[in-house]
Amino acid sequence: MNEGLRLALSFLVGGIWVAATTAVAERRGSRQGGFIGGMPSTLAVALVFVAWTGGVEAARTAAEVAPLAFAVNGLFVLVFAIGSRHGFHLGMGVALATWGVLQTAIVWAGGAPLGFSVAAWVVVFAVCWILFRTVLALAPQPATGPAAWPLALVLRALASGALVAAAVGISQRGGAVAGGVLASAPVVFVSSLFIANRTMGLEFARAMGRSLLFSAVINCSVFALAFHVTVSRLPLLPAFALAYAVTIVAAIPVYRLRLG
Repeated sequence: MNEGLRLALSFLVGGIWVAATTAVAERRGSRQGGFIGGMPSTLAVALVFVAWTGGVEAARTAAEVAPLAFAVNGLFVLVFAIGSRHGFHLGMGVALATWGVLQTAIVWAGGAPLGFSVAAWVVVFAVCWILFRTVLALAPQPATGPAAWPLALVLRALASGALVAAAVGISQRGGAVAGGVLASAPVVFVSSLFIANRTMGLEFARAMGRSLLFSAVINCSVFALAFHVTVSRLPLLPAFALAYAVTIVAAIPVYRLRLG
């Protein structure tokens, strides 16, 4: 029952998030679309279900590894942005391979202490910030193409939701560390970037990747750290609500500073 409900919620949340991300991008531009796509979605669902089915300590373990996992997601977007100068599929393939190797190493090592996870996050964030500001210098792209029809949004939600649910389903069988890593899998990133490339073009997808990176690396890590604290002090739903409220408050300056 719990497993089926988690998969159903992951399918629903993941599908809606990708459809919303691409719809906002088509109507408002790459920065706004990437910002929405980077807010906690499947990670939030996964951590709640880890706490529900595995207990508080399992949830705290999964939350501890999330900043490190999202640091790797940051490298995924960075590699994509660099590699896609030679074509979208080449960039995406190299980025996914990089993600797979690094996340496998995290699982193989049994996770990482929270201090190491946060320190690695700081280093990766700094590297991404410097390279995106200097070497890549990708400017936000305006919405220039036609907005998708409602049926197209539904089809996007169904396809993307299926991919997210598959990733979450695999994570349910891997323990707390693997669950935390796979809950952070960039499925929303990949789906959104594929759709953006197809409908708006490669430069739009690369610019949206930058916005996705800074939104997700900051906002999802804030949620994981807040949930790590609240879940041991409050009942599950209030812990989730407070952690997400903290994330929203933190997201406001992230958006206003135009990091993406």
